[in-house]
Amino acid sequence: MRSRRRVNAVLSEVTEVGASSAALDLTFLPRRSRLVVERIEDRVALAPADSVAAALGRARVLRLLRAARIAAPPEPASLLGDPTRAAALLRRALGVEVALELQPRSTVRFTVWTDRGVESVADVADVVEDEHAWLVHRRGGRPPVLFPRDCVIRRQTDCETWFEVTAVERLT
Repeated sequence: MRSRRRVNAVLSEVTEVGASSAALDLTFLPRRSRLVVERIEDRVALAPADSVAAALGRARVLRLLRAARIAAPPEPASLLGDPTRAAALLRRALGVEVALELQPRSTVRFTVWTDRGVESVADVADVVEDEHAWLVHRRGGRPPVLFPRDCVIRRQTDCETWFEVTAVERLT
């Protein structure tokens, strides 16, 4: 397992995601970092229902407000389901430098072009190749997918990597 990284970064942009999703996209610019990315993007869920994602999103917003020394609303739960209000508060924190804890993440996708068209398998754990077929094992206990060689015209494996923000702390 790859280790977590700690990076100092500046909050540079706050964008509301579509009205139906109740989420915010936050963009951070790393300061003097050996990361290969120029921007760190994080999605904060603020769904009105009580869920783990919503609780983590609310906590991340409150930590950013605390880092920027901006007063949090008297009832922090009121931020859930109201991304416009949360975005307005966070826009006051633009330019604030914070310490981010990042966890490297990745996902693999296997795509094949067959006689029937293009088929794509996401969340791939492993691809086993033999003389007759490709057997694609998926994450999460889902059943494997078999692609016979005689039907496959072309194949491609893609790996997407990113950094997930796991913690936000104020610089002292």
